[in-house]
Amino acid sequence: MSTNKIVGCEVIRYDAGENIFVADKKFVAVEKCFELRLNGKPFKKISCSPNDLEDLVVGIIAQENPVAAAQIQSPAVIFRAKDLLACADKLLGELSATHDKTNGVHSGALFDGKNLLLVREDIGRHNVFDKIHGAAIRNGVDLRDKALVFSGRCSSEMMIKVVRMNVPVVVAKSVPTTHAVNIAKEFGITLAGRLRAASFCIYTNHQRIV
Repeated sequence: MSTNKIVGCEVIRYDAGENIFVADKKFVAVEKCFELRLNGKPFKKISCSPNDLEDLVVGIIAQENPVAAAQIQSPAVIFRAKDLLACADKLLGELSATHDKTNGVHSGALFDGKNLLLVREDIGRHNVFDKIHGAAIRNGVDLRDKALVFSGRCSSEMMIKVVRMNVPVVVAKSVPTTHAVNIAKEFGITLAGRLRAASFCIYTNHQRIV
């Protein structure tokens, strides 16, 4: 299913410099509500951006039925810090067209150390992770040696999703919560955040980034 991800919206903009109100037009991100049904029975209602819905559904089902979580063992996976920054710059720049127009969606990318394998966006940050998870499953992508670069903040709920995805490295634009850091430590995930143009901070398991 494909549809518009943004729509125009008439607004009244206040201009403090001129101390006036001005009629203007801005773009807003489209939000749709869907009911997911399994075997003909209601399963879950989803509020999301109306794109990559197949990935979202597969990701949600995978998250609902995770295998037993274990500590991620992938010390041989090494990402170059400069490559992660370049990936983040591309994600947060040219690949975030909807965000640039609306400032109202999150985006995430799956990175193998050299290439951006896929990019997904949604009004909901949880949905972004589910879409990436679903897309990886549908395309047979092994997540155990990949990095997930994300435009938002890593909370404990997001880290639990990462554990279920079996992704060893997460780089977020904003700061993590204390519980997110604790989960990353417990399950052996490399967690980085505070993305800037030329820097980021590694909170846990720094050995995977060189």
